[in-house]
Amino acid sequence: MRAKPKSTFVCSNCGSSFASWFGKCPDCDEWNSLTEFKERSGVRSSNVSKGGWRAPQEAPSRAPEEAAKFVTLKNKKEKFVDLKISTGFVEMDRVLGGGLVKNEVILVAGEPGVGKSTLLLSLIHKIQNPKSKTQKTKIVYISSEEEASQIQQRAQRIGVDTSNLLFSSAKNIDSLLFSLENQLEKESIELVVFDSLQGLYTSENRSLPGSVAQLKEVLLKIVEFSKRLGITSLVVGHVTKGGDIAGPKMLEHMVDCVLFMEGDKASSVRILRSFKNRFGPTDEVGFFTVNNQGMTEVKNPSQYFLDWEEKAIGKASVAVRQGVRVVFATVETLVVTTSLTFPKRVAKGVDFKRQELILAILKKYLGLPVDRFDIYSSVSGGLRIDDPLADLGIAAAIYSSLTSKVFSAKHLFLGEVGLLGNIRETSFLKQIAEQAKRLGFTKIYSKQNLQSIRDLKKISK
Repeated sequence: MRAKPKSTFVCSNCGSSFASWFGKCPDCDEWNSLTEFKERSGVRSSNVSKGGWRAPQEAPSRAPEEAAKFVTLKNKKEKFVDLKISTGFVEMDRVLGGGLVKNEVILVAGEPGVGKSTLLLSLIHKIQNPKSKTQKTKIVYISSEEEASQIQQRAQRIGVDTSNLLFSSAKNIDSLLFSLENQLEKESIELVVFDSLQGLYTSENRSLPGSVAQLKEVLLKIVEFSKRLGITSLVVGHVTKGGDIAGPKMLEHMVDCVLFMEGDKASSVRILRSFKNRFGPTDEVGFFTVNNQGMTEVKNPSQYFLDWEEKAIGKASVAVRQGVRVVFATVETLVVTTSLTFPKRVAKGVDFKRQELILAILKKYLGLPVDRFDIYSSVSGGLRIDDPLADLGIAAAIYSSLTSKVFSAKHLFLGEVGLLGNIRETSFLKQIAEQAKRLGFTKIYSKQNLQSIRDLKKISK
């Protein structure tokens, strides 16, 4: 008796397979993207579907073309040569862990208009170092979104030397990598910039450029090319409406480093964070400013996040750790009477759940009627605070806005607030105190002089 054919439904957008048909793919939420493939006796049909997909054949059992090689890792201590190349930016080298690594693939993401392309052009300018008498580094810039004239105009505006820069606006990744490999036979290329991933496509996949299936295929080819030929690749990626990197999480796992650029468009400050880094830390942060000269690194970021105005209700100064450095900022809050059943809670730069926790502590131990007010919190300059050391400062700013009492701008609040209203001790107090004194802070409130959140009543004026 002939076996009944089995059906598998494959999504043409993300490549996921299912046992039954769905109008919308459960994985990528794309409508009408599932195509049926029939299997018979364990072997899939080779017929081409309407969407141009061909079911993969069961691979015959045969010996591989080349056997895998294994080596023994010796216990002997050897001195390894540092393969990292400085980007010319101290701030970017800090985030990368010392610089670029040979055959490393870096994914640079951020919202549209935040300055990703400007950062890369400024990076090219720094690496090439036109004032140096040494041989310049050959760099390839591939733009799938802009033409040569647009890149040239931007490069001239920020003073980038393009005489040693190879440019292409082609969008087919197969053609690009083939031409790059031929170019490598003529000259040495150390860095390739792909701007951006969403505009590239491969002819091996018939889905639209920017789809999940295309993103995976294109990035896989770039990674294989970089690893095989020892070239450092910088790949620009877009973000979704929710602020996440566009595409599946698998894209982040495929690359060696994920850099995310963020910043308020109303401000010139840009913050570069590392979400993943196989060759360096993931807790370091770099600060830049956008100007007519492109991206300029910031040596003292606290000057952009501190508001030294002496008398103001609803604000307090805090210190947060950004890697090995300390950044000082001002937390601003606004508390107004609500007309809603459920009061509004808005947090910009402050963790929303952390704000809710602090409000509960203020209600419990200071008796503040937070349920009757809409409460808004913000950090000056667009900085995002995740460090628990800012808890006391956030609580002080909300307390100031609720009670109309003022804290001095030159008084620093430092400490994590516990659920019992207690102020926890920090091991970074001495380091932060030294930097705070140099900046002009006159007093620090921490575990040393505040035992509980209730003590805020004693220091307000």
